[in-house]
Amino acid sequence: MSTVVIAKNPILDFLLTSSRKHEKNNCPLPIILKNNGNIDWNANSFLTEYGGGPQVYNIKPLAPTLVKKAYSLNIFCTYLEQNNIEVHQIDDSSLYGFVDNLKDRGINDQTIISHGRVALQYITHLSKLNPEWKLATNSQDTTGDFKVNYSLASIRKNGREIQYLKHRSLNGLIHISAESEYIRDYELVMWLDAINCSTYHPQIDDFLLSRWQALTTLLDITGSRISEVHQITRTMIIDSSKNMMNTDQSPIIRNIPILKGKYKGKTRQVTTNNEDIQIILWHIKMVEKMFPNIDHDAIFVDGKNGSPLKASYLKNYAKKVINNSKYCRELRHLCNHSFRHRFITLNIAKAIQDIAASGSFTNIFTVASNACRKITMHASNQTLSQYIHLATEYNNHHLPEKDISEISTKTKIQISKMKSVEALLHAEKISGDKALKLLLTILQELRAT
Repeated sequence: MSTVVIAKNPILDFLLTSSRKHEKNNCPLPIILKNNGNIDWNANSFLTEYGGGPQVYNIKPLAPTLVKKAYSLNIFCTYLEQNNIEVHQIDDSSLYGFVDNLKDRGINDQTIISHGRVALQYITHLSKLNPEWKLATNSQDTTGDFKVNYSLASIRKNGREIQYLKHRSLNGLIHISAESEYIRDYELVMWLDAINCSTYHPQIDDFLLSRWQALTTLLDITGSRISEVHQITRTMIIDSSKNMMNTDQSPIIRNIPILKGKYKGKTRQVTTNNEDIQIILWHIKMVEKMFPNIDHDAIFVDGKNGSPLKASYLKNYAKKVINNSKYCRELRHLCNHSFRHRFITLNIAKAIQDIAASGSFTNIFTVASNACRKITMHASNQTLSQYIHLATEYNNHHLPEKDISEISTKTKIQISKMKSVEALLHAEKISGDKALKLLLTILQELRAT
C-alpha cells in the first residue's frame, strides 16, 4: 500500500515568512510514496496546492494540518492501489467502493465524511490538471460526459459562508454537530469499562487496565489535548504527589504543555486530588517495575519492550478500544477531545456555583468564564461561551452546595455504579444476592484508593 513519509526538519527557510522563522524546525513536510517506493506525483501535487502552492509553506494551512491531510489522502491512494484503479479511471463507483471500505473499518460517520471529502478534493484537483480525462463535474448539463458527478454545498460558520464538496456516496451518513460534546458521568462509566469488554484486547491484564485508567484520568483531570497528555511525564506526576500526606494541600500537576492556540509553547498547571493521582501512580509504579532500566520519562509505554508510545498511537488507541467494545454505539459521538469539553464544562459549573453562593452578580457567566480561562488558557471568553449552557445544564442536575472539584473521578464513577445497581435491583433485573455482590465489589474498589 502507499505510505506517508514525513520529512521532520526540511530546509524550507526560503519559503517561510519572517514571522514563522522561529518554527523552521517545526514544520514537517509530508510526502506520499506508492507501493513500489516511487513518489506519487499526483498526490503530492495536490498536497503542494493545498499547502499554499510552491512558493509558501507553513502559513495557511500550518504544516501539521497538511500532515493530517496527507494521511487522509493516503487512505484513498491505498484504496486505489489495492483495487488496481488508475487515477484517470476514478468514477462514481470508485467513491461508493471507498466509502464501503471505510465503513468496514469500523470508523464513525463523521470520519468517513472527512476522508470522502478529501478524496473529492483530490479528484477535482486531478480534473483541473487533466481536463482531457473528463474526470469530475458539478454541472447538471454535462453529467453523462464525466466519470464523477459531485455537487457544491455551503454552511455558515463564525459569520462567513464555507463551501464544501458533496457526493451521493456520502448521503445518509450522520455528520455530528460541531457543538461541544462533553462526557457525562454515566458515559464515563461506560468508557472506563470498555477496556474490559473490547475485542481489541481479547485478554486484559493489570498493565492494560492501569494504562487505560491512567490515560482516562489524565484526560479527565487536566483537560489537555491528547498530544499534550502524551508529553506529561512520570516525574511531573511523582512531583505532584509529594505532598499527598498533607491533607491541607491538594496535588498540583505543573508544567503541562500547551501545544495549540494563542498560548502555544507555554505551560499551565491544574489542581487535582489524591485519589486521581493514585490511579496514575499505580500505572507508573507498574511501568517502572516491569521495565526498571528504561531511559525515558514517558508514562505510556509499549507493554512488550517499554519504549514510549507515539502520540499518534495514543490518539487512535481509545477509539480502537471503544469501537470494539459493547459500548461502541453509545460512545460513538465521543473522542479524546470530549474530555477537554468535560473539564471546561465542570470548571465553569463550579465557578458559577461559587459565585452564586457568594452573592448576586449580573455578569456571573463572564466571571465564571474568566475563572475557567485561567486554568484552560483559552484566548478569550468568546471561545468558552459555548460551554455556558452545558455548565448550567450540569448544575441543574447536581446539588449546588457540593464542591464537585473535591470529589475524585473514580469516586464519582463508583457512586454512579452504585446508583445503577440500585436501579437494576428496583427494576427486578438482578437478584438481591447479585446486587449485594456488585455493591461489595464497588466498595472494595473505593477502599483501594
